[in-house]
Amino acid sequence: HRRLALKYHPDKNPDDPAAAERFKEINSAHATLSDADKRRLYDQYGSLGLYVAEQFGDDAVRHYFLMSKWWFQALVLCCGALTCCCCCCCCFFCCGTCCQPKEDESYKYVDPKDLEAQM
Repeated sequence: HRRLALKYHPDKNPDDPAAAERFKEINSAHATLSDADKRRLYDQYGSLGLYVAEQFGDDAVRHYFLMSKWWFQALVLCCGALTCCCCCCCCFFCCGTCCQPKEDESYKYVDPKDLEAQM
């Protein structure tokens, strides 16, 4: 790491913009390999796993890759089709939008004259 970092350091190569990019890549690789958690994520999921971990946290990486599997997407699609939630039908009244609202007497309008008569 040290030898490559010195070779591509931007101060040693002021006229080469590619050297600065290479230096950043070398430092990023060193940071990944020196941290045990990042190294484990890279070994399991590659550079995409590191990107997801930076964006959403280390715990979200496993869930992200689980949800990107074809069988998980098929399961979600089948469950949505069976319950008809995907087309806003609510066949099984799962979301409560098709149910008749129950009348609650506490919200009915009461005329003030009726209240005076009750007192």
